[in-house]
Amino acid sequence: MRPVNKGTDLGEIKPYENAQQPLRERLGEYCSYCERWIASGIHVEHKKPKNEYPETKFLWNNFLLACGNCNSGKGHSQLNLDDYVWPDSDNTLLAFSYDSQGRVLPNKIHAEPINRKIEKTWLALGLNKHPDRQINGQQVPTSKDKRWLHRQQAWQNASKRKSQLAVFDSEERRAEIVEMALQRGFWSVWMTVFQDDVDMRRRLIEAFPGTAKACFDENIRPTQRPGGQI
Repeated sequence: MRPVNKGTDLGEIKPYENAQQPLRERLGEYCSYCERWIASGIHVEHKKPKNEYPETKFLWNNFLLACGNCNSGKGHSQLNLDDYVWPDSDNTLLAFSYDSQGRVLPNKIHAEPINRKIEKTWLALGLNKHPDRQINGQQVPTSKDKRWLHRQQAWQNASKRKSQLAVFDSEERRAEIVEMALQRGFWSVWMTVFQDDVDMRRRLIEAFPGTAKACFDENIRPTQRPGGQI
């Protein structure tokens, strides 16, 4: 999950739908959770559900962007933000791992309390949905939930471009790879496939709007986010 920086706090925005444009400008047209590029129908997501927490309904610091699947998956029950990890406050690249089959998996490398928060986030957002249920906690997605398939396709595209780059490396080819990633989304998949290519990872961090640069050291290794849980 891409860690993001929403920039200057815009305070209270009424109606909250008006927050969509500055969110899109600052973060790009990507779901903050599954990372899909959304051509239309992207939602202003309330981390704390607006009906249960009316006091935060219009607050910028409670907003992210979400696709319909992620937005509905989290539901509308009461929650404690500290029980989860969030892309605008944590280094969520350290929270999950990605594989060639389109799976998102909790990255259980942290202290147990953090691991529990990561798994809770994984379940709440429906990132555990995949047709292959070999992994404990995974659930079969509905026919309309293609997030796993789109991740798998992104992995295949990224792997193909990486192979091509190994045959012929050029500035133009690297720029084309970044452009393709921007068009398709799934930043974390591209970052994983190119995990051994520092230059490509730096380009991906720079290219995707609002990526939290404070989550990486000078060698583009992910580090704990200042003030975050991870």
